[in-house]
Amino acid sequence: MVTGNTLKLRRRWRWIIGLLFSLQTTLASADFIVSHREPSGDTDTRDQYTIALIRLALEKTKAAYGAYEMRPIPASYYKLRARLATSSNQYPNILLEESYDDELVTKSKLDFIPFPIDLGILGYRVCFVSPQRKADVARITSIEELKKFRLGQGIGWQDAKILKHNGFNVIEVEAYESLFKMVAAGRIDLFCTGANQASAELQAHQTLTQLSIDNAFTLVYKLPRFFFLHPDNQLLKRRITTGLTLAYNDGSMQQLWQENFGPGLRQIHLPERTVFYLANPFIAHLDRGYEQYLFSPLNPP
Repeated sequence: MVTGNTLKLRRRWRWIIGLLFSLQTTLASADFIVSHREPSGDTDTRDQYTIALIRLALEKTKAAYGAYEMRPIPASYYKLRARLATSSNQYPNILLEESYDDELVTKSKLDFIPFPIDLGILGYRVCFVSPQRKADVARITSIEELKKFRLGQGIGWQDAKILKHNGFNVIEVEAYESLFKMVAAGRIDLFCTGANQASAELQAHQTLTQLSIDNAFTLVYKLPRFFFLHPDNQLLKRRITTGLTLAYNDGSMQQLWQENFGPGLRQIHLPERTVFYLANPFIAHLDRGYEQYLFSPLNPP
């Protein structure tokens, strides 16, 4: 005979099982959240391609991994603060784009996806030049002459470390937008940025009438840029790795790359410039497998 207590117990177990099933269903149908940086201001164009690439990788894996949601972390999170947020896993599935550095991997204890997200183009640097130094820079014939000028770079940038290692006079600045104002005002002589970024940045800063791009030279060094993430987020790593590989193999990544960078690269005429190659000692322990994906218009050694 079934007692009243037995019936109550059965009802309670059915309620618990139903709750667990409901919770499981909710979790299974929930979007896969991916956190990312967003541009630091209306004129900052650097993250547009990166955000589009994350979305492309997630779309390529939607059938296998399910729905997703992309969420920007606060715009106030500059490079160093965003790195700390990634190290502490402060937001769900943070993807942080960073130039590779042996020290970053060993000290920050971050994991990374060894696929060059910009196909290596950021290692080709062209420079904004101050009005006062424009003519002098145009006449240089050696890298030693170039080292006499003051170069502005952002705090925490891998480029600053590489330039210092190669003997350049580097002034580091926290706010990215300040670099454009400083070079236009002559407070620094040069501000070197990615060859893929320069034309878009010049367009975005039209109000700085003294701002111009040097046409004489290009700095080239290996600057592989990867997605970094917290080691606990291995599902994120697998999904993004798969998505990037699929997008590269079917050509959709290269198409996105060309749409974002092709027009600007054609405007700066890389092959017509004097090329100075610099060493990057901070990738000594990096496996060179990533090099199979590099775009190499000037064939660096």
